[in-house]
Amino acid sequence: MIKEYVEEELERYISVLEIVNDYGVGKLKYIENKFILKTITEDLLKNVLNIYDTNGEYFKISMNGKPSIESVIEDKNDMPPGSNLLNKNYKLISMNGQDIGIIDYIMNYPDEDAVYIGLFMINGDFHRQGYGRAFIEGFIANMREKGYRRIRLGVLKQNKNGFEFWARMGFKVVKEMISTIHPERNWEIMVMEKAIKIRK
Repeated sequence: MIKEYVEEELERYISVLEIVNDYGVGKLKYIENKFILKTITEDLLKNVLNIYDTNGEYFKISMNGKPSIESVIEDKNDMPPGSNLLNKNYKLISMNGQDIGIIDYIMNYPDEDAVYIGLFMINGDFHRQGYGRAFIEGFIANMREKGYRRIRLGVLKQNKNGFEFWARMGFKVVKEMISTIHPERNWEIMVMEKAIKIRK
């Protein structure tokens, strides 16, 4: 018997996990040109690192060096003050069987009507091809359906490319601050936000 269920519905971007119960075998089934979110287990940490490695400019800004498995694990576990670990989602983004990105987001933070994106990164080989925009548009649509009214995130002040991407997506700077995650690193953050319009 084959059981199929939607792991994460991103409106047009459908994720299906297919479990083959007769043989106790689990396999991921992808739908062509649709995004799939995969929970990052220990055996997938290297896949995340491969994506990090294609975004060297970002890591020069954020950690003045190259990422490592340790920095992947750190990101997987990092939580802003006052957030709930049960609401954290650290996911690989896949399409057509290939891991093309990573998203780290927290539901109900900083308020019950908000979702906070801690990290969003597309594999450098897929930059400027519309994948980032398409995914975020679907993500926002999905959060709207779940009843959330705004998306918030933080951009490193020196991260010009990141800022320009989020500005094109309609996010506005609401304040500037020193990051509350690893304050010892003295990260200057532009907090950006986008209201989610309710469909009538």
